[in-house]
Amino acid sequence: MSTETGSWPNPFSPLIRYSYLIRQLVARDMKSRFRRSSLGLLWLVVSPLLLLTGYTLVFGVLLKARWGGAGSSVEFALVLFSGLIFYNFFSEVIGRSPSLLYDNQPFVKRMVFPLEVLNWSLLLSAAINFFIGLLTWCVFYLVVHKSLPATLPLILLVFIPFAVFALGCSWLLSAYSVYHPDAEHVVPILLLLTMFISPLFFPVESLPEGFRSVLQFNPLSHVLEQARAVLIGGRAPDVTTIAAGTAIALLTAWLGHASFMGNRDGFADAL
Repeated sequence: MSTETGSWPNPFSPLIRYSYLIRQLVARDMKSRFRRSSLGLLWLVVSPLLLLTGYTLVFGVLLKARWGGAGSSVEFALVLFSGLIFYNFFSEVIGRSPSLLYDNQPFVKRMVFPLEVLNWSLLLSAAINFFIGLLTWCVFYLVVHKSLPATLPLILLVFIPFAVFALGCSWLLSAYSVYHPDAEHVVPILLLLTMFISPLFFPVESLPEGFRSVLQFNPLSHVLEQARAVLIGGRAPDVTTIAAGTAIALLTAWLGHASFMGNRDGFADAL
């Protein structure tokens, strides 16, 4: 049964109501992911650094790509890493969502278990990875520039609405994939396309005028632009863009939560 039957669905209520359960699920996820690894949680730092090294080698050294005022491969790596941590967060939440309920079938079979907390735990687990990546970027930035940008705290204005948007998408995908398992194979392809049609490896200004409008339909594009304004440009995020993004994020979270809760009674039978 829905935990909020007869009441206006509130996507944020599980975070408060089941806070202890969510913390236990996050801890379980973090431990299980690196249980058989000798480096353990250090992979949270090593993994993005390896990706950064590879991308910098290809785009910054071999292809001689440059980003605005980034005149060296090190500067290019800083710009690239600032976008990569946002994409990795989004990719982790969205990429794991289609199989989330299937991977947690014991919980699905228990009708008294609040299944909506699984998406919250997934989001918070990915958020931990994000902030570890952000901390790594800060250390990298300090080594290069000897000080951090004064606008660094404003990155929360970019990240929080983006996280809420990702949570809503996660609920939608989790519910949809129970009845349409092929989504597990389609989503990774869509994530790859999302990466390449976003300004992750190149600035929007470097694209032909006609193609720039295509990027406007990619939610990642606006996030990367605002994140780099804060982290690289030392500017506050655009108020209009953040306000619009927050409205879209709240609507997506509400729709995702409502869809999930409305369909959850059939999850056990479908799985």
